[in-house]
Amino acid sequence: WHGITIDHLSIIAAGVAFFGILAIFPAIAALIAVYGLVADPHHVAETLDAARPVLPAEVFVMIEGQVDALIAAPQAKLGFASVVSFALVLWSARAGVSALMEGMNIVYGEVDDRSLVVQYAISVMLTLGFIAVAIIALFAVVAVPTVLHFTDIGVIGGVLAGVTPLVILGTAIIFVIGALYRYAPRRAPARKRWITVGAALAAVGWLLVSVALSAYFARFPEFNRTYGSLGAIVGLLFWLYASAFVVLLGAELNAQLELQTEADTT
Repeated sequence: WHGITIDHLSIIAAGVAFFGILAIFPAIAALIAVYGLVADPHHVAETLDAARPVLPAEVFVMIEGQVDALIAAPQAKLGFASVVSFALVLWSARAGVSALMEGMNIVYGEVDDRSLVVQYAISVMLTLGFIAVAIIALFAVVAVPTVLHFTDIGVIGGVLAGVTPLVILGTAIIFVIGALYRYAPRRAPARKRWITVGAALAAVGWLLVSVALSAYFARFPEFNRTYGSLGAIVGLLFWLYASAFVVLLGAELNAQLELQTEADTT
């Protein structure tokens, strides 16, 4: 509770949200570009539907529109131009990860003395890692329900086919958050038990916050009347702020749990 104030989590989350809104659409473009090399990119749109119940309507519509536009665009042939284009998209997408890295260092009370080259390299590698996790999760979300539909287990198979995508996406989110806690800050290697609790808290907190914001935006039309045409952008920004806050809150919990060990850890 004191760490939230001392480490200025609200201000840090706002900064992460600002860079996040600049990074989210390039990240989606990078994901579709890579996924489209090995599978049908329309699977991205199909998987996005699984997240519809937990995302605020304004956020979902903006992301869905961007995904549809990217999928509808002609697939560029592989070559130097496409490689350069992907590199630029990836560089833009890592801005949100870099902001989270800075926030993690503050929460863990660490001074990042790594060179700028190393920091940029880590942020790019984390971004690529998250894209890889997203691609694996997409494959699983598409493949597992299909297999379950063809298994002879009756109603249970249908229920599992409906629940499995959310379970897979939830597991991927916990993995991504745990990787952030482990590799983003400048710190000594952490034991899994010092990461897992905060990652689970952040994943559950993100789910609850997203559902709460979805209900709020749906029940209070004054929000859109207040912000007019900017309502969807403000909604996306506020969702990114809340998401960043719960991720930082999980890191704050991990940092405090780690302080209770007998030996110094970092």
